[in-house]
Amino acid sequence: MWNHCKEAFRTVCDSFPDLKVSLEPKPTEPRRFFIHNTTGTAMLMVRDIDRENMGLTLDFGHCLMATENPGQSAALAGQEGRLFGVQLNDGFVKPGSEDGLALGTVHPLMTLEFIYWLQRFDFQGHIYFDTFPKNEDPVREAEYNIRRFCKWWKQASSLDEKGIKEMLVKMDTMGILELLEDQ
Repeated sequence: MWNHCKEAFRTVCDSFPDLKVSLEPKPTEPRRFFIHNTTGTAMLMVRDIDRENMGLTLDFGHCLMATENPGQSAALAGQEGRLFGVQLNDGFVKPGSEDGLALGTVHPLMTLEFIYWLQRFDFQGHIYFDTFPKNEDPVREAEYNIRRFCKWWKQASSLDEKGIKEMLVKMDTMGILELLEDQ
């Protein structure tokens, strides 16, 4: 199945070289399992496909569902120049469930970290809010998501000048937490 999938994506990439083709890892689907269930397996497929126009779209909630650190997933794809799009949301991390909650409602620090890594790797792709406002006014939630994203984008852009790179190199967890506490 892996090789069939790889060849199919190569055909699409070769047929449309000016089109960015993006794979979105997801741990489960309605039929239960998905071949590209984690960022790591999806990146392996992207490497196997070996086409410049092949990359990933990361869904924050899917990373959580796969028990990944979304920031680490963004860094993994970003350092390879293969992060083409992101879908922002949040959730409670129950295996097999996809909550699609408003941005940062459950994992605010992980969301800030994710945005930080987008900036570190000069992300230029698409940003979507993939949420399910079942009880909320969808327009109001979209406005909230945009406000929160803009606030965190600004906050993340100031972290390097405040020394976070050095703290990351030293693995200074308490220093990072104290830095974020003051934000």
